[in-house]
Amino acid sequence: MLAARRIYPDAPNHQLGTLVAFNNLQSDGTFHRALADAEMTAHLWIGMLNDIQRMHRIERIEFSLMQELSRVSKAAAPGFLKRWATKS
Repeated sequence: MLAARRIYPDAPNHQLGTLVAFNNLQSDGTFHRALADAEMTAHLWIGMLNDIQRMHRIERIEFSLMQELSRVSKAAAPGFLKRWATKS
């Protein structure tokens, strides 16, 4: 998940299980099963949206923001989010 790399650059790695643990999301430990991975991805996605709102004071996060965030470099991500926050 490229967006997670931009939002959580300090995570040990960006595998789903690691990101779930890094964000203290509840999990029964089941991974690599379609339903479990989909549920964890959904929880992680919601968590990323909440973290962006909290850290960058962006009230409404459009899907286009997440798409564009995935395309910027890791180094450019903070500036990108700061500029987006001033637009909203």
